[in-house]
Amino acid sequence: MTTTLSPDQIIEEIGGCGRFQMRMSIVAHVMKTVVSFSAVSMVLVSQTPDWWCEDESKYSNVSSCVQYENGTQQFVCSLRSCSVNGSTCNNFRFGKKGSIIEEFDLVCSRDYIPSLIMTLQIAGSLVGNVVSGQASDSFGRKIPFFSSMVVLILGNLIGYFSVNWIMFAAARFVIGIGHGCFMTIKYSLLSEFSLSRCRSWIIGFPSWPIQACIFALICWLIQDFRYIHLFCALLGIPMLLAWFVIPESFRWYVAHDRPDKAEAIIRRVAAYNKRQLYHVDHLVQQTPITQDTHKYSVIDMFRSKRLIKTTLLCGLNWLALGLVSYGLLFEIQALSGNVYLNYLLFSVVGIPSKGVGVWLQNRLGRRNLTMLSYALVGACGIVVGVVQTLDLSNRDLLTNVFALTAYAIIALAWGPIQTMTVELYPTVIRTVSFGMLSVIGRVGAMVGPQLVYLNYYVSGLLYYVCAAVSFVCVLGCFGLEETKDSNLSDKMEKKNVPV
Repeated sequence: MTTTLSPDQIIEEIGGCGRFQMRMSIVAHVMKTVVSFSAVSMVLVSQTPDWWCEDESKYSNVSSCVQYENGTQQFVCSLRSCSVNGSTCNNFRFGKKGSIIEEFDLVCSRDYIPSLIMTLQIAGSLVGNVVSGQASDSFGRKIPFFSSMVVLILGNLIGYFSVNWIMFAAARFVIGIGHGCFMTIKYSLLSEFSLSRCRSWIIGFPSWPIQACIFALICWLIQDFRYIHLFCALLGIPMLLAWFVIPESFRWYVAHDRPDKAEAIIRRVAAYNKRQLYHVDHLVQQTPITQDTHKYSVIDMFRSKRLIKTTLLCGLNWLALGLVSYGLLFEIQALSGNVYLNYLLFSVVGIPSKGVGVWLQNRLGRRNLTMLSYALVGACGIVVGVVQTLDLSNRDLLTNVFALTAYAIIALAWGPIQTMTVELYPTVIRTVSFGMLSVIGRVGAMVGPQLVYLNYYVSGLLYYVCAAVSFVCVLGCFGLEETKDSNLSDKMEKKNVPV
């Protein structure tokens, strides 16, 4: 009698975490360079340079507004003043070119527009999460995965040619769609070729903070939002060649009863891993006479009490991830010091943080590490909130230090939450679940920049909200299952699938 193997046993049979898996993971993380550059560029291209009302001065550059008295430099022009002698200013002069603030005059009555554009970008990511999640579970992972790269290239080109802030906002929305599509599919695709023992490394490898550090240097050298977008667009073109390296998920074929397609990919992986397969037909179950024709969707995330609880509690974690991460990231512009240096520091701390997170996942477990991370983020939030509310001495230094610490810890939390999400759902709804939970994360991310804007008027508000949400997540994690060392499931439990 021929014995069939589970997909995880198949992966062991064809090399486990072998050369093919390593190459595929490296290529996918390299492709993510375009995604990370495109997604975070808004933080740097929207920095506000020194500006003043040109109605107040006849001069054409900032040096003309400087005079020296007793060797001390003083500005004659009133910096960042929206009126002159009670009259509203109509013309502005900026001390530095290259920012969208300078290009589109986004000051005074239009100062809300940068945070609005950031929110629109996150809304685009939300759309990308929904579309790609459903598409990749229905039609396969590969085509939507590479389509996301095309969308990113297109969005960056629109950003380069933008003639007003509305066109630029549309470009960022398109970039958000590409970002959401790529990130929704990437982790599921890589995880479906890997075993539990290496899954945390594949998902948690700190490629994003490494890429962010490189991008900070690139932006410091270019310092023009148009050329930054052009650079990202051109960088995306060679990434499309990865089509010939990354295959369709064989587990998707298994889950959709297409063993012939799955076996072709299995042979390819085994050959690259130098594993000899004498018989392949026993590795994948043959298509049953009565196939499951159910079309899976987001509704299947709520097909049982277990899935309802899992979805709600995972959604809470993703909401906190988005709110805290994007709130602290956008707050970089309000911190004291040079914005490029601050961004570089925030990026650098993510590298060891995510590395330590991978190591701790395999010791503490996904759930326990998530709980610990949120508890520490909540503590940092309370400290910064109190410092800002009471306006303590050394406020700027304390805010910078604890905000940086909180960002490093929330960066650590991304790995276990993403890994846990991949491992909790079966293949037939894995990407649609990851996509919908990412949508909840995007909702939190849309709120984050708005809290940054409100934090200017209500001191400490951003940090109090981050702390409150984090502490709620600690309690919610008690209801989640630990997924460390667990195999991935491929099909829904029979009782969860409608007849």
